[in-house]
Amino acid sequence: MLHELRQISSAAKIPALLGLIAIVLAAIQPASALSIYPTKDGTLVDGGGFGVFDGSADAWDWYFNGSSYEGTITLSTETQGAELEHRLVWEYSLSTVTLTPPVSATLTFTLRGAPIWPFPDVDVHVYNYPADLLETPDDFEAGPSELQGWITVVPYQAPTIYALNISAKVNDALISGLDKVAFRMQVDPTTANAASQVFLDAVDSDPTTKPLLTISVLGDAGGNGQVDIGDHSDFVDCMTGPGRSVAPACADLDFDQDQDVDLVDFDLFESILTNSLQ
Repeated sequence: MLHELRQISSAAKIPALLGLIAIVLAAIQPASALSIYPTKDGTLVDGGGFGVFDGSADAWDWYFNGSSYEGTITLSTETQGAELEHRLVWEYSLSTVTLTPPVSATLTFTLRGAPIWPFPDVDVHVYNYPADLLETPDDFEAGPSELQGWITVVPYQAPTIYALNISAKVNDALISGLDKVAFRMQVDPTTANAASQVFLDAVDSDPTTKPLLTISVLGDAGGNGQVDIGDHSDFVDCMTGPGRSVAPACADLDFDQDQDVDLVDFDLFESILTNSLQ
């Protein structure tokens, strides 16, 4: 089941993203969407029985299927001296990406709620952070990082698929010549809730249970490797108008990342479509 994703919209990001889209492409070559699973991933722990709750990793487990806290994202501050946090980190290699930026990039993952009442609703934040593709505790608070978006998960929520548009961050990496990106999932660090818990049921033996990074031609809603008239039809179906949340399946068409698909996005899409038909 697909739920809508509340995303951060940053005025500072929009000019940079628009600048990327304004790049004139000589031609958009047909190419299939590229699916990338994490090259490195793991759970980072702070506090509890592992050490002092101080904002630094006390222990970490890079094998989800070997941990008693498999895929758990928590922040518990209800008992002084026993505060505990679990964060999940995901690192991706971009070495196989041959598409010329700007590209469209989406992070897709499944979360479920804690099966305990009255656990509060939980806001899960997704940050990017500098990827090293190494298994080190430095990933706990690596910086500089930037909030990419957040998801609210309620108690007893069934496994729910979310899609986060991370095109700006992936394009930044590709244009800068970087061959990796990374993302960290954690409970909102400013939450007033004393006990927060969410589950992402990932196991190392099954890569398909882990967050999937999908990279494709910008504007290719149909997924056939090129921007064509069929994508125009898909765009019309995804139009929400300004200020209305975009469905996860249409997240790639929210070019300015302002949580909707409107005429601003349509103008940008038409410029890409026109160029691709030349």
